[in-house]
Amino acid sequence: MQISQNLKLKQSQSLVMTPQLQQAIKLLQLNNLELTNLVNKELEENPFLENESQELDNEDVSTEEKTCDLGESFENGDSVSDEPKNDDFENRWDSETPYEFNNRNSGSDISDSGSIIEQTLSNKISLKSILSNQAELEFESDNEKKVSEILIDYIDENGWITEKLEELSEFSGYSTELITEVLEKMQNFEPSGVFARNLKECLKIQLRNNDNLDKEKEIIVDNLDLLGCGDIKALQKLTNLNEETLKHNIQLIRSLDPKPGRKYNNDSDNIFHPDVIVTKNNSEWSVELNEGTLPKITINESYVKEIESLTCGESDKKYINESLNSARWLLKAIQQRNLTTLKISSEIVSQQKMFFEKGKKYLKPMVLKDVAKKINMHESTVSRVTSDKLMLTPLGIFEMKLFFSASISSTKQGETHSAESVRESLKKLISSEPVNNPFSDEMIVEKLQAEGIELARRTVAKYRELLNIPASSVRRKIMKIQNINF
Repeated sequence: MQISQNLKLKQSQSLVMTPQLQQAIKLLQLNNLELTNLVNKELEENPFLENESQELDNEDVSTEEKTCDLGESFENGDSVSDEPKNDDFENRWDSETPYEFNNRNSGSDISDSGSIIEQTLSNKISLKSILSNQAELEFESDNEKKVSEILIDYIDENGWITEKLEELSEFSGYSTELITEVLEKMQNFEPSGVFARNLKECLKIQLRNNDNLDKEKEIIVDNLDLLGCGDIKALQKLTNLNEETLKHNIQLIRSLDPKPGRKYNNDSDNIFHPDVIVTKNNSEWSVELNEGTLPKITINESYVKEIESLTCGESDKKYINESLNSARWLLKAIQQRNLTTLKISSEIVSQQKMFFEKGKKYLKPMVLKDVAKKINMHESTVSRVTSDKLMLTPLGIFEMKLFFSASISSTKQGETHSAESVRESLKKLISSEPVNNPFSDEMIVEKLQAEGIELARRTVAKYRELLNIPASSVRRKIMKIQNINF
């Protein structure tokens, strides 16, 4: 066999992913907050980009300066002789106005509503401040005070200490014995149950602080898994208590707070930031981007002209051209990303009108292809745009991926149901089941068939697990515990 070399010409097509194309695809996947972070980095690196929101802030500052000048004119009396330039005398303050201020509001202590809100926020009661005040009164030695400060720093939002004491001892230099001693004292602090290291210890601390901890209750708390499953007979064997006494002890344990620190946790800081807002105007649904979380950037054209008029070297010109082209491309890419997001969101709302009118049960089956066909885009583009984005609707905030669901066959010919609407029907069915007589999976299949939903028993079991709903035997035991009234 003879081996030789030769040249051949071959024509082929291939998709080349340029850096700009890769960045454009990345922009599609980002939600508004992630896009803002990316833009902030570009603002730091690119001198031609400007933040429009900062420009508006600067205008507000200049307005405040004018207001200060006006305040000075009031102080020196220049404004007293000023007459209104129009006939709006209703908004003019006269010396004969019949309103009077009491002494509490007439001094130099008058403050506007904004300052009151700021003071309220700054003086907001927090769990750590309450614990610090108690530690100041409890401990006298410097070492105990320093250890208490460390423990307060490491307390989580539930009021628990999740760090191991050995690790705290290792980095702080204080002995484990001292830390344990201080911790035990701090477990008597209010709110009762703080500085526990786990759920069982939290409940025991509360029982002990209320003088309710005995051997039987300690056994119940140590066997919370049995309590959670509703296995009352097993608890009776362990505690040697009759059913009535056991139920009374369970009532008491259920009245305890497993997360005592949560009452001082301000959840208002944890606000969702939707990317798209859906509203109903009369009988029509409208879709708009959430402008409040979208970055607002522009190119400083006056700065560009000033730079272009300067005499620069080749390397400087190259840097200027690259930065300017990058800034213009970014603006165009963000605009395209926003238009694509709006287009896809509008089509989702158009195809899922029944969901927005009546709720999850009326969510129709829809796949990426259904939306992509209507707006002449590729399915991968629809998938990228709808991933990790939130939609604010009159029914609440939903992930955009929620609206895409597989089709479930119906007992009625020509009809289908979405998997999400079937799960919603399953959830409602189980929530309305009779007390102490939960539906088995076979019974659920029959009841769903009566509603026109064709579903196999194994699919029911699978959907139950997705919804974190236990089997009927476990639900029966849980119902027994829940029926123990306070």
